[in-house]
Amino acid sequence: MRGAAIVLLAWGGWLGLLTAVQAPFGPRAIEVEMLGSASAACLLAGAVLSLLDARTARARGQRRAPERELVSDSSVASAALVCGLALALLGAGFGLWLVLIGAGVTSLGAGGLVREARARRRALARRGSR
Repeated sequence: MRGAAIVLLAWGGWLGLLTAVQAPFGPRAIEVEMLGSASAACLLAGAVLSLLDARTARARGQRRAPERELVSDSSVASAALVCGLALALLGAGFGLWLVLIGAGVTSLGAGGLVREARARRRALARRGSR
């Protein structure tokens, strides 16, 4: 749950930036209000979640740095695999060139997942030998 606050704060910041970028183009009030309020809600929720997480960590006495985990919070390889599959499916409508690009991105993602699995196995073996 520690990464959830970061995601909400980043998304709220991105929405705030998009709200500010549309100002020179003379948007209607409803456009600014909807995007700005979504930004404010995300920033507020992220701040509250961050405070709750810090309070919970203090209550548990987790002042020292956490140990390394073998399960990653995020994986670029899995995101690349899914994006590659989406590109390949879109290629059905746009042409062979997009199918081939999607296949390349998919293969990069699959290779990254294999690398992550091997690294996880090595780390577990090292941890078990101690």
